Amino acid sequence: MSRFRRSLWLYPLFQIPLIFFVICLVAAALCGFLRLGKPDVAVAIALDLSQSTYQGQPFNAPNTFMAQEVAAVQAYLELNSQQLSSPNQIQIFGSADQVVPLTNSFSSDKQKLESQLNQALANPILPLQVGEGTNVDKAIEESTKVLSSIQNHCRELLIVTDGIAEVSETVISQAVSKDVKINSLVVGADASTLKLAASITQGIYVSGLYNIQELFTNIFFDSFNSNQRWVNFWRGCAWIAFMWLLTLPLDKLILQGLFNLPMNLSGQLAIGNALFWTVVTPLIMWRVWGLPFLSSC
Repeated sequence: MSRFRRSLWLYPLFQIPLIFFVICLVAAALCGFLRLGKPDVAVAIALDLSQSTYQGQPFNAPNTFMAQEVAAVQAYLELNSQQLSSPNQIQIFGSADQVVPLTNSFSSDKQKLESQLNQALANPILPLQVGEGTNVDKAIEESTKVLSSIQNHCRELLIVTDGIAEVSETVISQAVSKDVKINSLVVGADASTLKLAASITQGIYVSGLYNIQELFTNIFFDSFNSNQRWVNFWRGCAWIAFMWLLTLPLDKLILQGLFNLPMNLSGQLAIGNALFWTVVTPLIMWRVWGLPFLSSC
């Protein structure tokens, strides 16, 4: 015969946390599957159009690095139009010595962006406009300036280059002040200053020999449009509810039943455990992931 008069699930102290636990799990699942809470995003994509990206072949010739860049952008635009109820606002730039807009302004219209991009790349004077070298500093500076005009959006800058590039501290500081994340895809040697820029601005840095299109769609697109903060928030809430759900079992079955502690002491320890996690869990979420209602970016 049980030493306790009522079953645990008959107590409100067990029922209420159980209800909140289920609600939080459902909320986390809905955020994960339906992208609920995804922030609005503005993306500036700066493509490397220097001579090394087509290596003596005609400008934007098939099978060149430049052609791979363009195909990756087109794949990103395709996902942007198909998968998101609130598509990213996107503007595309070409950079070498100089920075030239390849689309007229920020837009979420796939056909409009592709038409403007193709028209810009077909312009015979574009190679002369961008020059021959690689000036990533200027690309970041110009893209940051344009991104700063977009309000109420997370600001993502994606730099693509095929070689080592230097970035000044001043340019990185400007990006930080404008809440712009610098994301870099360096196909080839490691670029330490771009890696530092990504680290400081909380962006993504990838270097090496990779399929550019896969990185655009599987890494950058998913990261830019992630609502992981909301998923983690509801998981944290579920953990807190679970700790309160354990209060009665911990009190009656473990502390009193197993360790034979007096009722008042076991109750204090059980409630203290729940209170501890109620305070500590939000602090952990804030320090590790950030709280979504403080900043969605």
